[in-house]
Amino acid sequence: MSDRWLVVAHRAGARIFSIHDHGRSLRLVEDLDHPRGRLHDGAIDADRPGRAYDSVGGGRHAMEREEGASERDAADFARVVAARLEQGRVEHACDAIVLVAEPRFLGLLRATLDRPTAALVRASLDKDLAHLAATDLAAQLGEVLQPAQPH
Repeated sequence: MSDRWLVVAHRAGARIFSIHDHGRSLRLVEDLDHPRGRLHDGAIDADRPGRAYDSVGGGRHAMEREEGASERDAADFARVVAARLEQGRVEHACDAIVLVAEPRFLGLLRATLDRPTAALVRASLDKDLAHLAATDLAAQLGEVLQPAQPH
């Protein structure tokens, strides 16, 4: 049996719901908590960056990281969420997906979905609604949760 899934995510967690009653009710499938998503770069990468000698002269400087620790951590979590969605697709647990996430995390999530799973995404919304209860989500997302109408 396949369901339509709603994924409400941000860098600190994701909830996956199955959509019922033409989008009027949601049932929690899984809650993925990611407490590291609440941390700032300094708390994630507590080590100081390495030091290097200048190529000319005798000066030293801190080596810079190209990507902040919180961005790397968010990308890692996006891969966890994408893997769970892929599992749902492979197990025929879902046949359509609606993504709702804060804009940066939505971009990370879209980038990590494999092609067959990405093809199941019917709608997406770049808003952080992770704080809302399931009943409030259903009310807030009304039209987005409606099943696609045949043409």
